Amino acid sequence: MRNRTGPTLLIADDDHKDVQAIVNVVSGLGCGFITATTGATAWREFSRSRFDLVVADLNMPGGDGGVLARRVRTRSTTPFLLLSELGAASLEICRIDDMAGIEVVSKPLVAADLRDAIEGQLRLVLTPGQPRTPPAAAA
Repeated sequence: MRNRTGPTLLIADDDHKDVQAIVNVVSGLGCGFITATTGATAWREFSRSRFDLVVADLNMPGGDGGVLARRVRTRSTTPFLLLSELGAASLEICRIDDMAGIEVVSKPLVAADLRDAIEGQLRLVLTPGQPRTPPAAAA
């Protein structure tokens, strides 16, 4: 699904309940989205289209969220939300702690926290005159 005027997100998660929760949040924000249930499918979608934000689960088949984040970084600086029960430790575990623009959102998902994270990342990309440098790189 695409929203012609709003931002478009790539949502990658193999848990149907979590996908629905994410879709509810992004739809409420007026965002378009494409979903994928494996890392491989998410990478294929990312390679075909332009996204304003990637939201991906850490633990999914066909290349987890850490693998997807590394692959995305080879092509772009698109902001990336990594969903994980491990919290911020996920970045180090996946060896992506040195990559800018990747934020961890803890699972189980809390709609308000997810909405805040999505809005924060989109603000970096979509605010006119705002540098596209993610917060981790600006520090």
